Amino acid sequence: MRDYALSRAKAAEATGSLSLLWQLVRNWRARRAVQRLDALDDFLLQDIGVTRADVRWASGLPLSVNAALELEERATRRRRGR
Repeated sequence: MRDYALSRAKAAEATGSLSLLWQLVRNWRARRAVQRLDALDDFLLQDIGVTRADVRWASGLPLSVNAALELEERATRRRRGR
């Protein structure tokens, strides 16, 4: 089933229509990448510009949201002092 969903998402991307299915697959992949950040030590996270709490917050976002983009936006707001 997973392979079917991934192939459908790739086909939708190739035709230029960004379907809901493709968005969910993209967000799922982004969430997996964010969750891998939790394995890094605090010094590496600090170099990246995020905290462990930020990573865990982004991992808990709904699948309808791209966790990587939200994490990046949160880190940018912190750097700007907001």
